[in-house]
Amino acid sequence: MEETIRTDTLDLLRMGFSLRDGILHREGDLYMPEELALPEGIVGIDSACFRGSMTLRSVSLPESLTELGASAFEDCGALERVRIPSRIVRLRKKTFSGCASLRSVVLPESVTSIGEWAFRGCTALEWAALPDSVTEICAEVFLACPRVTLLCSADSFAAAFAEKFGIRTCTAGTKMPGV
Repeated sequence: MEETIRTDTLDLLRMGFSLRDGILHREGDLYMPEELALPEGIVGIDSACFRGSMTLRSVSLPESLTELGASAFEDCGALERVRIPSRIVRLRKKTFSGCASLRSVVLPESVTSIGEWAFRGCTALEWAALPDSVTEICAEVFLACPRVTLLCSADSFAAAFAEKFGIRTCTAGTKMPGV
């Protein structure tokens, strides 16, 4: 496995991105390493910025990040790991849709809303930890995620959502594999 490439602004430009007003944009075809750690100072990732990257396996997003655009990581088929920073408030439509290798996700306490199809087609997704702060989840967020179990509080909005849509849950005090 390649080492994580820690980037600075110049590296991002060489890889085919542009950075305007703190927002990372995709500019044509990209060179994408297997592992990527984006630098502090980036406050947003534009819609579809990483969409379709078949080599990206792991990405570490900076704590400065406050916005993830719709479809930001859609169809990143090799993506297994992503660390979502604590300033993200919502996951937009199709943020991680089609990330067939993504096995788990932990949403920070800052997240209140999960958009339509955010994890649709994440067929390897085994568990998603949803904080009590989540008060809005679109109906088909976990469509075609046959293995998913939601880790959440028993009396949370996420638990009620899971019950309504027949999704397995695991509440505090129960050990999940690999957690």
